[in-house]
Amino acid sequence: MKDSSIIEKVLCRRVYDSRGNPTIEVEVITKSGASGRAICPSGASTGNNEALEVRDNDDRYNGKDIKKGLDLIKNKISKLIVGTSCEDQSKFDKILKDFDGSDQKKLIGGNVSTSLSIANYLCASNLNNVPAFDFHAKSKKLKIPNPEIQIFGGGAHSGNQNSFQDFLIYPIDNFNYEEFLHNVYQILNHTKATLIKNNNFFGYCDEGGFFPNNINQFDICEIINESILKNKLTPGKDLGISIDVAASNLYSEGTYNLYNKFISKNELSNIFGKLIKEFNVSLIEDPFHDEDFESFSSLKVKNYGSVQIIGDDLTCSSSKLLNKAIKRNCIDGIIIKINQCGSVSEALETIELAKKHNIKTILSARSGDTEDVFLSHFAVAWDVDMIKVGSFSRSERTSKWNELVRIEENLK
Repeated sequence: MKDSSIIEKVLCRRVYDSRGNPTIEVEVITKSGASGRAICPSGASTGNNEALEVRDNDDRYNGKDIKKGLDLIKNKISKLIVGTSCEDQSKFDKILKDFDGSDQKKLIGGNVSTSLSIANYLCASNLNNVPAFDFHAKSKKLKIPNPEIQIFGGGAHSGNQNSFQDFLIYPIDNFNYEEFLHNVYQILNHTKATLIKNNNFFGYCDEGGFFPNNINQFDICEIINESILKNKLTPGKDLGISIDVAASNLYSEGTYNLYNKFISKNELSNIFGKLIKEFNVSLIEDPFHDEDFESFSSLKVKNYGSVQIIGDDLTCSSSKLLNKAIKRNCIDGIIIKINQCGSVSEALETIELAKKHNIKTILSARSGDTEDVFLSHFAVAWDVDMIKVGSFSRSERTSKWNELVRIEENLK
């Protein structure tokens, strides 16, 4: 253990995410003065099995304050990690995991462990003077992962719980990152003009996409396809449409509430079939609620080769749940959110398992995100297949797309 890597100080403070809610920022500082800083994001659409947040539940910030978490870091956790090496990420994360003792971080909180874990990882990167996008890189040939960018938002991200949560576009096969961003700009602006023309423009959701008011999933996909064609591109060949259903938010007692109409899982499956066959949808995330492994598997088998089924709430970035999904043949890909599992080491364990079984990996931001750009770096270093951080608007989103522009310059 290098003396310069020994952690000397841990600082923490209350800062604010993109929704204006308080969240935790941590700085890890070594004896040599190297440091890493990270802010934990927060999700609105959360899986039942993901790491829990520590919140105060008092009269400040509608109960969302994080003083309990800050006190934990200052009075208990910092004592356990001061004197250890920032370069031993596994040991650092094990200290956090052992302190808590539960998969869901019920004591320490996923917001506490995530901010600490990422800050330590970045500290080690800075100590070694290696940019985070190249620090412990998982591939010899670094590349920008396939970007997945939101056009419409909905569900918990818009206050409309009865609609699908995300409608996004992504490039199919080989792509030029700069050119794709230009295409996204064109498509977003054409979509906005269409909405305004039809008196359907109502503003933006949490992640920067358009509100889906007064139009359903078929109308939304039709508008996106028209915008793709307007940009002289071919839907399904140049650009694909992906949908995050976030079905757990629609589910209750055996039925799904979609636009205030209660439907069965078979009826929901038929909607997916139409979206796949007629509307260029080639990737569907969380099509059913997060305990229904059987329906995931049925949809995957039924539409084999024509659509990719992605687990998010189903798998919660957990290697245990991913193992279960693999055994049940449920998914083609998995969303990775570091604060779902609570540490860098656990996220990497899940990514490695996914790669071993040819499961697509998609590194994702949260709806309550921050100006931090570490996801852009991790997506490159960890060699994930895709990155999903929201729309092409709002600075907490564009900061990450912009950082990938800078990283790409260094890869040429």
